[in-house]
Amino acid sequence: MQLFISILGIASALSVCAIETPTTRPTGQWLDEFGAQVMLRSFEHAPYPHPSRATGYKNSTETFGPEHYQDSTIGIVIPKSFKPGERVDLIVHFHGHRNHVDNVLTHYQMIEELAKSGRNAILLVPQGPLDVPDSGFGKMEDAGGFEAMVREVVEFLHNEKKIPTTEIGHITLTAHSGGYNAVSAICAKGGLTDHITDVLLFDSSYGGLENYANWIGAGKNRRLVSIFTAHLAPANFELLTLLKKAGTKYDLTMEKELSDNFLKQREALFIHTEDLPHDEIMTKRDYFARFLSMSDLPVR
Repeated sequence: MQLFISILGIASALSVCAIETPTTRPTGQWLDEFGAQVMLRSFEHAPYPHPSRATGYKNSTETFGPEHYQDSTIGIVIPKSFKPGERVDLIVHFHGHRNHVDNVLTHYQMIEELAKSGRNAILLVPQGPLDVPDSGFGKMEDAGGFEAMVREVVEFLHNEKKIPTTEIGHITLTAHSGGYNAVSAICAKGGLTDHITDVLLFDSSYGGLENYANWIGAGKNRRLVSIFTAHLAPANFELLTLLKKAGTKYDLTMEKELSDNFLKQREALFIHTEDLPHDEIMTKRDYFARFLSMSDLPVR
C-alpha cells in the first residue's frame, strides 16, 4: 500500500502516441511477415462505423470529423507454428490514441511479440478511432458487440480454411492506453464473458474500473494484470480498493521485483514501473509476450 501512497500526488493525464508513417500493407490479402500469416480486412461488425460518431467527435479542445470513424479494418495475425484444434483461441488487442491498425502491428512489434509468447492463439487488432485522441470504440461498447465481431472473424477464418472449426475457446483481452474503454465495456456486456480468461492492461486503467472488478470477481480462474506508470497510480489504487471491498484476491509488486511466479497467479495483479515510458510499456522489455506466456491460452 505504501507504494501507492508515495505516488498518489502525481497528476493523471492521458498520454497519446505519435502517428507514424503507415507501412501501407495491402488489405484483403494474406501476407507473410516474420513467418506469420497477416491480413488487414474490413468486417461488418468491426467497431466502426457506429452511430455514436456519425457526425464526428469533439473533445475539450479539438473537433474530429466523421472520416476518422469509417474504417472497419481488423488486423489478423496467425503465428507461424499455429496448430489448429477443436476450438480457436484468441488474443484481441485494443490500441490507444492517435493510431491505426497497420501502425500498431509495426510500431509495437505485435507479430514478433506474439511469436515470442509461444501461445497457440490468433491475434485480432480492431481499428478504433483512426489517428485521433479518442477512447470511444463504437460497437465494442454495445451489448453483444464484441461477440458479434469475434464470431464474424472466426467464420471468415473458417471459410478461408485457416481453422477447422468455428468453436471459440479461450480469449485474452489486451489494451494499451486509450484501449481501456473497449475492454472495460466488453467485460461488462460484450458477450463471450465465460470465454475471457485474461485481461492485460498496459498503462490502460483510465476508467471503467468497476467493470474490471466485477468481471474478475464473477468467475473462477480469471487473471487481471495491470502494469502502470506513475500517472495511473491513483486509478490503480481505486481499482485495488474495489477489489478489496469485494473480497477479491490481488497482489502488487514493483516492476524490478517482477517474477514469473508472480505472473502465474490467477488473480488480480498490479505492477508499478518506475522508468518505462508510456509508449514503450508493451514491448521494450517484451511484456506483451511475457504476460501472454503466463496466460490461460494453450502453448504451441
